[in-house]
Amino acid sequence: MSDGYNTQSRMRILDFLKENKDRTVDVNDIRQALDCDVNITTVYRYLDKLTSDGTVMKYVAENGTRAVYQYVDRMRHCEDHLHMQCTKCGAIIHLDCDFMDEFAEHVLKEHGFRIQCRNSIIYGLCEKCANETIS
Repeated sequence: MSDGYNTQSRMRILDFLKENKDRTVDVNDIRQALDCDVNITTVYRYLDKLTSDGTVMKYVAENGTRAVYQYVDRMRHCEDHLHMQCTKCGAIIHLDCDFMDEFAEHVLKEHGFRIQCRNSIIYGLCEKCANETIS
C-alpha cells in the first residue's frame, strides 16, 4: 500500500474530499472526479482509514443502503454538533450554534437520551433549494 501509485491515489482522494468539504460525496463521486483510474477497493480502504482517524465523517444514507463521506475541518469540532444535509443539492450545514447545547440538555433531561453527534445528520432542504421548490 505504500507504493507511489497508492500514495498518489490517496492524495488525489483526500484533495477531492477537501475541495468538497461543504457537501457529502460517495464513492462514485470520487471515482468520477478521478476519471475512474483508481481501483474501487483502494477508495473504500482509504475512506475506511480516513473515517477511523477522524479525517472524514461517514454517514449512512438511504436506509443504510449507501454511505456518504465528508471531510472534517478539525476547527469545526464536528463531533460536538449535528449536521443538516440538503436532500436536493447535498450541501452540509453545521448546527454549531448555542442551540445545540440547549437541545442536547433538553433531550437528556426530558427524554433520558444522550445525543451522540458524530455521524448524526438531519435531512431536509437548504434555503436555496427550498426557495427553488416554491418558485
